[in-house]
Amino acid sequence: MLDRDDFLGRVADILEVPDVTPELEFRTVPGWGSMMGFALYIMLEDEYGVKITPERFRGLKTLADLMSEAGCIQ
Repeated sequence: MLDRDDFLGRVADILEVPDVTPELEFRTVPGWGSMMGFALYIMLEDEYGVKITPERFRGLKTLADLMSEAGCIQ
């Protein structure tokens, strides 16, 4: 299993916020846009080896959803 805090820290950097929780609906973050979504998608693929379809990614709502896809401890 991957480290929860490391994952959340990487996501906070991408979303340009100081802190995030698994319950956060990441698309509601002020300034959310396609570039942030793409960065999260690439992070899952490059850093966690997760291959999901764009359609599946669009169905994810919370950081807990992303963590589950990446196999992180929640």
